Amino acid sequence: MILRTPHPFCCRRRPGLALLVALALLAAAPACQKHKPDAPAEEQQEEQPDQEGWNSTVHATKNGRPEAIVTYGHMKRFNNRKKVYFDEGVKVDFYDPEGRMRSRLEAENGEMNEATNDIMARGSVVVVSDTGITVFSESLGYRQATGKIYSDVDVVLISDKGDTLYGRGFESDTRMRNWRIRALSGASHARIDLSGERFKRRPSFKPDSSAVRPGDSTGVRR
Repeated sequence: MILRTPHPFCCRRRPGLALLVALALLAAAPACQKHKPDAPAEEQQEEQPDQEGWNSTVHATKNGRPEAIVTYGHMKRFNNRKKVYFDEGVKVDFYDPEGRMRSRLEAENGEMNEATNDIMARGSVVVVSDTGITVFSESLGYRQATGKIYSDVDVVLISDKGDTLYGRGFESDTRMRNWRIRALSGASHARIDLSGERFKRRPSFKPDSSAVRPGDSTGVRR
């Protein structure tokens, strides 16, 4: 009986075939994964502010004196934008050159440009002045360079005599002694009901006693 010894190479696996299969699987793997686009740079920055704070204040000053003091519930600061964003309630107190508070703004949220000290408030904005005037709007800004507050959207103004004016576009000094509505759409000489939803944020405001001079009275423009 003749026993045949198998050829030494007949039972060996071909290493080249296994290597080709492995390379093919590696090449196909990325194609099976869904590509997720990168989030916009702005969204990435919003997730990682340079500074974050709660229940504190930010001062807008000029020549070392405060012109506006912002009190916020929550704040995010982004150094590269030179912007500070506020939410969870915002209050802005405006001061005259003698350092006396003359008006107060309240809103749901807002932002401040740290390069210019300009402020923009949004959401159920209300401004009350020691002259007796109240303004309601959904968006209202403050420009430090001019010392003016302004709005480009609908506004409701209640005068010191109780008259109600409706319009679009508003500009005034922060004490609201000299104001104008660019597009007046209506007026009423009757006091409006302030218990409605749109007026629920109306803040109580009383001028500091030091701000009252002899002969002055609330609601009288100087």
